[in-house]
Formats: sequence, structure tokens, C-alpha cells
Amino acid sequence: MKNKSAVVVGLILVFACISSVCAQDNTGLKAKVKAYYDQISSLYKAKNFEGLMSLMTDDFQVIFYGLDREGARNYLKNLLSSYDEIQATYTPLEITPSGRFIKVRRDEKVMGRSGGGEWKEITNKQMIDYMVQESDALKIARTADIDKSRLSYINGSTYTDEEGRFSFVVPDGWDIIPGVHPGMKGMVLALAPDRVSIAMMGYVKTPGITAQQAAEGDEGVGKAMSKAETYKLYKSGPINFRSYEGFEIESRFNIPNAQDRHRRRVYFKAHGSLYVLCFDAIPYTQWDTVKDGFQQILDSIIVKD
Repeated sequence: MKNKSAVVVGLILVFACISSVCAQDNTGLKAKVKAYYDQISSLYKAKNFEGLMSLMTDDFQVIFYGLDREGARNYLKNLLSSYDEIQATYTPLEITPSGRFIKVRRDEKVMGRSGGGEWKEITNKQMIDYMVQESDALKIARTADIDKSRLSYINGSTYTDEEGRFSFVVPDGWDIIPGVHPGMKGMVLALAPDRVSIAMMGYVKTPGITAQQAAEGDEGVGKAMSKAETYKLYKSGPINFRSYEGFEIESRFNIPNAQDRHRRRVYFKAHGSLYVLCFDAIPYTQWDTVKDGFQQILDSIIVKD
């Protein structure tokens, strides 16, 4: 009996010690993350272009849109040349481990002015960053805008949009990000464990336009922007999604300043809306790794009548 009691007490002490260590580690991580964003603010104030670029990984990506390090370089050059002074404020809100990454949800506010005039708001939004540690330094590897008003739609691995009348479930290890898209409602992302391949779903009102017309129109834009030697059409044709008529296209393309990707489009019309699903393996060589996860998400989708 004494031995059993000793084991129980020992386990309690072990868990207490683990909790204490985790708390200390978390406190240290929070301080490190805060210092990272403070450094970004200082570099913006100094308009230190190379310093800002040094805080991104070589494989940096804007999630879903695929803007890479070269695209970010062009954006930063343009931003820094547009204003005499820039102020950037970052507030980390949530810091969690995410595989080999550190996931940070944060507020961002960037202001600019020229000639001593009034400050102009450039951005004021909430974002998610996926950071990695390289040597002793943190760097941003992935980033995405988020719609904080829809964070409550996430319940574990399930996402439910009552207004959009749809829900889906992601496989283990995938992240759900309520995204932002200027022309689409309810845009939401399911981020694969590699934290770059992505499933996207949203909807838009398109009276008089069929799923086929929309899918082929979007594919045409992608093909026109893609490098001619890269574009490849794998399949294209009508499908039935649940009880809805739809259209499917699968292709490979590569648009400027974004990684070469393999995309499966599934578009369908339901109760007056066009639902748009894009499953992107980035780079295209990741397709075989993520296609089963994409199919699980597609199979889990429920559209309410």
C-alpha cells in the first residue's frame, strides 16, 4: 500500500515539475516572440530593408496566395519608398507550438507619413504567423490575414459557418484559418501539416453563371498568368457534389512570385450561391503527400439545405 502511495505521490510530483518547466518555457517563448516583433517595429522605424528581409526564412510564403520571398521583397521595397516615416505596432495574442513551427496570432497596425504631414493608416488587422527558429533567431516562414470574427466557428477539428450553411472537418495535424478575401464570403483555409499546402473554401453570389463557367473562367486566368512551360491540365469535367451539379478542374501552374502548384478546383451551385473549393499542393511535387487529406476534407463537407 505504501509503495502504491509512493508511486501516486511520485507521479503528482513529476507532473507538477513538468507543468512548472512548461510554464517557464512558455514564459521564455513569449518574451522571445515579443522581442522579435519589437525588432520588426524598430526596423520599420529605421526603414532598414535588409534587416526586415533577414527576419524571413528562405522559403517564406503568404498562405494560399503563395507570395514568396521575392514577392515580399518587392512589396517591402514599394512600401518603404512610399513614406518618409513608418510606424509598426505588433501585439502577440496567442502563442502555441504547431509541429516544427511556432504559431502566433497577433494584431498589426502600420502607419505611414511623408513631409511631416498626417499619419496614414496602412494596415490594421489580425494575422497568423508560423515562425521557426534558425540558430538562435526566430524567423517568419508563413503568414496569413485572418477574420477574427469567425474564430468562434472553429471547434477542435470542425469548422461550422451557419451563415454560409456549410461545415467540414480537417484531418489530424491540419490547421483551420478563417481567411480574408475581397471578392468572396466566408473564405476559410485548411492548412496542411507542411504549413504551405492548403485547402480553401468560400462562396459568392453569381446569378446566371454556372459552376462550369466560373471554374473555366478562373482556370483561364490562372493559365494566362502562368509560365507557359509550366502549365499542365490534368482533368476537367462535370461532377455531382452531393445533390448539387458542379464542375472540377485539376491542373499545374506557376504565377509570378509564387510557387509552382498543383490545384484541384471543385465548384458547385447551392441555394443561390457558387461554392468555390481549391485544393493546392505547394509546390506541385507535394500532391501525393497531401491529396488524401484534401479528399478527407472534401468528403466531410456538409451543405445545409
